[in-house]
Amino acid sequence: MTVGFIADEPGRFYTFQSKLPSGEYFEFSPRNPPLNAKPIVDDESGMCIGYSVAQAPGLWRIYDADGVFVRLEEAPLEAPLIDPTDLALIAFGAFRLFRVGKALLESGVKTAVTVKLSQATISILRGRLKMGLSARAIRMSESSAKHMLTPGRYVPLQIQEKVIRYGTRTADPRKKPGIFRYEARIYKLVEDRQNKGSYIYKSYRLEVLVREADWTIMHFQYMP
Repeated sequence: MTVGFIADEPGRFYTFQSKLPSGEYFEFSPRNPPLNAKPIVDDESGMCIGYSVAQAPGLWRIYDADGVFVRLEEAPLEAPLIDPTDLALIAFGAFRLFRVGKALLESGVKTAVTVKLSQATISILRGRLKMGLSARAIRMSESSAKHMLTPGRYVPLQIQEKVIRYGTRTADPRKKPGIFRYEARIYKLVEDRQNKGSYIYKSYRLEVLVREADWTIMHFQYMP
């Protein structure tokens, strides 16, 4: 990563909503992902926040983003959906959380039904993302924060936090004191328009430059 930035630029706390196009999400794959897992993706953050594994009809094993088992989820069924726009968003066994907290599921047959992932489960999954070096404790410089407003540059803070926590740490290539580079492999999940409910996985290398004195992200970028 060869970039120019002001090493003493103040760091501030920011919150962001996903700027990704509809149907695109980021994932930091767990070291031991559960078998036959489907992603639980969140439109608000634009990332995979957990996984579901079908255990029986209407019953799923729920795992957090690190692949740790959280709980069993038995979802109550509601009235069938008939809106073609909604039906286009339904996935086979894969939960998708909208900003209103809904999740959609398409059964193995032709009947489409709404499934509400319980608020307790949603809270647990989102809460697990705040463990360790919380994304809420990470600052960003103003210049790096501006990149988050561009769809082609946006990467959820929680994903950047995981790269800082689990990635490879090296000195800043430009040798600026107190700045370190973190690097790890991440994935972008893109809905397969030809096969609803499936995702195309695209691999990228994410690099994050961090001023460790106050955990401020000075610059970040991802590339194939």
